[in-house]
Order: sequence, then structure tokens, then C-alpha cells
Amino acid sequence: MPSLSLINRYMLYIETIKMFTDVRAYDAAKSRIEEGEDEIIPFEIVERRVAGENPLKIWREYRRLTQEKLAKKSKVSRPMIAAIETGHKKGGIATLKKLAAALGVGLENLV
Repeated sequence: MPSLSLINRYMLYIETIKMFTDVRAYDAAKSRIEEGEDEIIPFEIVERRVAGENPLKIWREYRRLTQEKLAKKSKVSRPMIAAIETGHKKGGIATLKKLAAALGVGLENLV
């Protein structure tokens, strides 16, 4: 039977490997964010999304845009933005792409 000391060293070795794996994952994620390949979604947005709020409205308000300002920036009509936010319309892919670009988010964040 191995000595307790050997078991302790083995456990320390395993914990060290786990720590280095976590550090490498953190570094990779940080690099993706810095290179613009990934983004951090603020907790405030996640909370509101989980609560069932419309993602377009959440991101528009987070970016501090009125419907009118978003309409001008995206070249999507304000009535269409209002209809999407209230759930009366879904908005086509082309429309959602324009809105996502104007908000600086990926399309997947609006569907």
C-alpha cells in the first residue's frame, strides 16, 4: 500500500495540473476577447434575457439608444423595431442582421 506521503504528493500533482488547465483556458478566453473573436455579455443582460424580455430591447437600452436612434443607425424603420420589441413581428434575417450590426452584437444575441 502506498504511503500517505505518496498519495498526498499525487493529489497535489493532480490539483496543480487542474490549476494550469484553468489558467490556460482563462488565457485563451482573454485572448479571444482582446482579439474581438468573443465578447463578454454583462450579467444585467443575461438576467433580463432569462426573465423573458425581448433581446432587441435589452441590447438597445443597454447601448442607450432610443428606437429612433437605432432606426437611423440600422436603417430599419422605428415601427418595425417597436413591433419586434413587443413581439408583434419577428423580423427577418436581413433586418436582424442590420440591427445586430448597429448594436455591435452578434446575430445570435437577437434571436
